[in-house]
Amino acid sequence: MAVITELIEAGLRLKQGGNLGGAIEHFKQLHATYPGHARIMFELAACWRAFGVPEQALPIYRDLLAMPKAQGLPPKDIPRLYTQLGATLLDLGDSAESLAIIEDGLRLHPSYRSLRAWRIFALAQAGEPQAALLDAMELMLESLAPSRWDVFEAEVKAVVKAMRANLPVHDAAPEPDIAERESTEAAADTTDGATERVNEDAAGAQSEQIDVTSDVPSATETDVPVNLVKPTRKKKSRRKKTARPQMGKKAVRIDISGESVEPAKKKDGEDPAEAAGALKIPIDPD
Repeated sequence: MAVITELIEAGLRLKQGGNLGGAIEHFKQLHATYPGHARIMFELAACWRAFGVPEQALPIYRDLLAMPKAQGLPPKDIPRLYTQLGATLLDLGDSAESLAIIEDGLRLHPSYRSLRAWRIFALAQAGEPQAALLDAMELMLESLAPSRWDVFEAEVKAVVKAMRANLPVHDAAPEPDIAERESTEAAADTTDGATERVNEDAAGAQSEQIDVTSDVPSATETDVPVNLVKPTRKKKSRRKKTARPQMGKKAVRIDISGESVEPAKKKDGEDPAEAAGALKIPIDPD
């Protein structure tokens, strides 16, 4: 499972980096390798829609919606599925079915703001501008802090409620419970992650034609020049050895004999050097 998650994240990085064609190829290969994986199917459909080809995304979204709960998307992602399916139908000009799908989603997740925003678009495209205006006013009232409206907040809400009561039955929107909105809105909005924002931002991008093949796209290779530098060996310093004075000798012998040719005769117990007229002079301090 960790491997699949990493592969999905790699495809999302391609998409967020603007490489929609590469992301589509990536998720197509994942879908062929792991058929029926709900998250892979959802991201593939989102890439097709962001690429400007909603007709490719529509059947995938329908298959996801028809999946059993045990095999489909986790519950936190279901409002995203309703939003994307409704938006895809709206892209294809089917405002009636789009509005029906969005209202089904709102009955299950009444506080999901992205779903409510797309209902406004669907109402406007279906020719119901007054209902769209009231939805927009309610969404705006909930988004602003109460201090922004001061004493007029209650009056504005009352006017919106009265106008909605006068709408035809077909135009009446599901009115979620306020307490339920406040308790679930924060949790629902957090699920609208980076993928949702990329889908919505790229929905209006200009489409371009790509050739879709079943071959696995090769990874991008980049040649990096590498210079190998041979490490230099440290040269041994050849210092000239200076002669050290010999300190091992304790004395030097100096011949101070006279001009006599005959050597002096040695007396009993006398050093031969002394007999010859030689003296020993110590040169070491010790």
